[in-house]
Amino acid sequence: MRKIPKLFIWFWILFPGFIFLYRLIFNIDDLTLLSFIYAYLYNLLNSFSSILLFNLGIEKDNKTFFLLILGGMSLRLLLMLAAIIITIKFLFINREAFILVFFIFYFLLLFVEILYFHKSIKDRLNRNPD
Repeated sequence: MRKIPKLFIWFWILFPGFIFLYRLIFNIDDLTLLSFIYAYLYNLLNSFSSILLFNLGIEKDNKTFFLLILGGMSLRLLLMLAAIIITIKFLFINREAFILVFFIFYFLLLFVEILYFHKSIKDRLNRNPD
């Protein structure tokens, strides 16, 4: 199993600093800060689960690999949709900030996932050039 990509570690390190500076500069309120944190954590969990499923399936046969990847993708999308609906309906947050930050982090972390998958497959092909 491969280790966690460095970009994810940078997201863990830089995000709290970014939020602290953003809060100092723009004086955001607590609801907006809470919205940022929820959106960030949901997307980080989504990306970690994607990488975990990829790592579990990469050494398996094609049927198991596609079942893990596509089934995991479907399950993750349903869980993310449920998390968004529950957060917007039942938690007291800034909805506009939550949705905006959610999609920003979603696409940023999706880019990191794609880079990770590409590098993993490239490394695997270099090791095993069948």
